[in-house]
Amino acid sequence: MKRFIFLSLTCLLVIALVLPACAAPPGPENVIRIGIIGPMTFPQGEAQWRGAMMGRDEVNAAGGVTIGGEQYFIELVQAESNEIFSPADAATAMERLITVNKVDSVFGGFRTEATFPMQEVAMDYKTLFTLYGASTMALCKQVADDYDRYKYTFRGTPFNEYFLVNNDFMLIGMVADRLRKELNIRGNLKVAIIAEKLEWTEAMVAIATAKLPAMGMDVVGAWRPSDTATDVNAALTAIAAEEPHIIFTIFSGPVGITYAKTWGELEIPACSVGINVEGQKSGFMEATGGKGMYDCFLGAYMRGVAITEKTIPFVESYVEKYGVLPIYTAATYDGIINSAKHVEEAQSLDPDDLIPVIEKTDRITTGGRVTFYPNDSECPKCPHDLVYGPGYVTGTAAQWQDSDPISGLKCVWPADWEGMPEDWRGLHYEGTVDYVIPPRVVDKFWVEPTEKEVPPEKEAPPAEGEFSFEAAEYKNADYGFSVKYPKSWAEQPVSGETSTVFYAAAVAKVPAITVAVEDSATFADALTAALEAGGGSGINIDSETETTLADGTPATEAVLKYTPEGSPMPADCFSLGVQKDDKWVIVTVITVSLLYSYDEALFSEIAHTLEFE
Repeated sequence: MKRFIFLSLTCLLVIALVLPACAAPPGPENVIRIGIIGPMTFPQGEAQWRGAMMGRDEVNAAGGVTIGGEQYFIELVQAESNEIFSPADAATAMERLITVNKVDSVFGGFRTEATFPMQEVAMDYKTLFTLYGASTMALCKQVADDYDRYKYTFRGTPFNEYFLVNNDFMLIGMVADRLRKELNIRGNLKVAIIAEKLEWTEAMVAIATAKLPAMGMDVVGAWRPSDTATDVNAALTAIAAEEPHIIFTIFSGPVGITYAKTWGELEIPACSVGINVEGQKSGFMEATGGKGMYDCFLGAYMRGVAITEKTIPFVESYVEKYGVLPIYTAATYDGIINSAKHVEEAQSLDPDDLIPVIEKTDRITTGGRVTFYPNDSECPKCPHDLVYGPGYVTGTAAQWQDSDPISGLKCVWPADWEGMPEDWRGLHYEGTVDYVIPPRVVDKFWVEPTEKEVPPEKEAPPAEGEFSFEAAEYKNADYGFSVKYPKSWAEQPVSGETSTVFYAAAVAKVPAITVAVEDSATFADALTAALEAGGGSGINIDSETETTLADGTPATEAVLKYTPEGSPMPADCFSLGVQKDDKWVIVTVITVSLLYSYDEALFSEIAHTLEFE
């Protein structure tokens, strides 16, 4: 009898100790199952899972989620996607989560090539899929293109690649500004681009190749190793031979370790700046044998850096629990907490009930203020994508400045510099420090300062009849007209069946000028026909005004947006047309504002140089 009593008391003691830690295990009917899918043997998937577990524990410890007066608790289901090696495996893993594990929603998706097929499976089953890793804009563009099918897709982190590359430009601009000022470098800096050969990097490489020259930098080439390459010696040897000041990196895979180790071993005297997801992890310095020191990249979480009031407590808890810094995919922590709030607000687990609630999200998270672009937004501000910019989510940049695996990674951006966009000026997160130029770069490029240069006097405005730009001229003998444009813009070939008779563009491909001749009744019809003939779509003429050319010839001008063929981003344009002998001669000056800001004064000046014999 005594033995029975002793055993009973022992069991009760064990239960008393265990149950508080388990937060009252729910019954199977009161469980919210969330699938976490990712490359679980790699840092990206590991952080997805760890962040989600922390979010789950926090929600469940607080009493779970109340639906219809009943308590529900969150249960996580882990799925190894194997997506770095096999997109097909990723799609199979997604289907298993939905059909076998019966999850209510899914978080994850890292490699773009695998995330697309995962997305298709989730959409087939009308299952909510929040992206935690893949930055490709096209994943959310699907929502704009076919809302009824793709409305179950939302982005959790990071913002899309067009905003990522915008951050890269600001980061590179800051580093370039430091190089010029501290090393007394004059003239254009040289930049080498090295990017893993994957779908998500294609647009970034193209944009960088176009944008950097407009920032006073010469691109010496682009190198494209595999994301899993274990040897990049040949590529970096070739890059070193070009003697660039900056190497612009775009890496999400394990090649980031290979690159940083080789960059250090070869002692290449160039600042390494860009994206290197592997650099965010605490084991980076050990993995590179210390050779990754001074590597600088877009970051996520660093110790002591307060993006919001929630950042530091999360980072400290993560470090205490796992002994390492969280990387960006650990934002699943925020996703779990937000998801619990969404379910409580909707009082439902039905995705169609949840979607309107999620679309209205406006919450402070560890990474910033999270809200989504509305359903009528134009990409790159795609529906269900994260609203980007000061006051929302901005991202950060990090640099390894000492070898400590936790405190050695420092936040170095956002930080003001001479060319910082006006709406970003003054943005500073507590804990941010100055970027450090690698000593070997200083040794290579520092030059003795000369006498202080006297800044050139500001140019006087052009006299009447003169242009604000050095002009080249296009003449068309067939229709008897001419038009002037900046001499630095190079004439481009015109191909295919189009009404365009002339096309010239800046080195960055924008701004550009096109001249078309169309047989249409009205200016709007002629302009639309000319743009559509060139493959344009989504034409939106904002305003149309009657005007005159310099010689008094009646003309019509308009400001408009449209999407050029092959571009995921809309172009901002100024167009002017003159009708002569039942034909419209139309001059359109075009830019993509991410690359070159819309300048109506200049664009109007160019268009108004149209002159008839």
